[in-house]
Amino acid sequence: MVDRPAWRGTQTAAIVLLFALGRPAFPVDTHIHRVTRRWGLIAEKTSREQAHIVLEVLIPVCLYYSFHINIIEHGRAVCTARNPQCDRCTVQDLCCYYQLKMGENPQDG
Repeated sequence: MVDRPAWRGTQTAAIVLLFALGRPAFPVDTHIHRVTRRWGLIAEKTSREQAHIVLEVLIPVCLYYSFHINIIEHGRAVCTARNPQCDRCTVQDLCCYYQLKMGENPQDG
């Protein structure tokens, strides 16, 4: 058997629950993890496994599906891992990462 991170099983189960069975679960992939850390919804050192728990408490169940889809799209298109396009971001004023970045480089804003 191949070793894999513990969060991988949690993520897969949450994906099946939410998308295939319509049950409340909040999958945390790399985009969700990155964006919610940058926004300050989860702490910087929060693991993906822990993020599932934290985000399921923070986000209303009725928003799981749409929030998940929209955050993934935002993470792919704007809040990318390398060179995030903060100038295109519609939630700059709420983003801890952006506020910190602008505090360090005010000429970029």
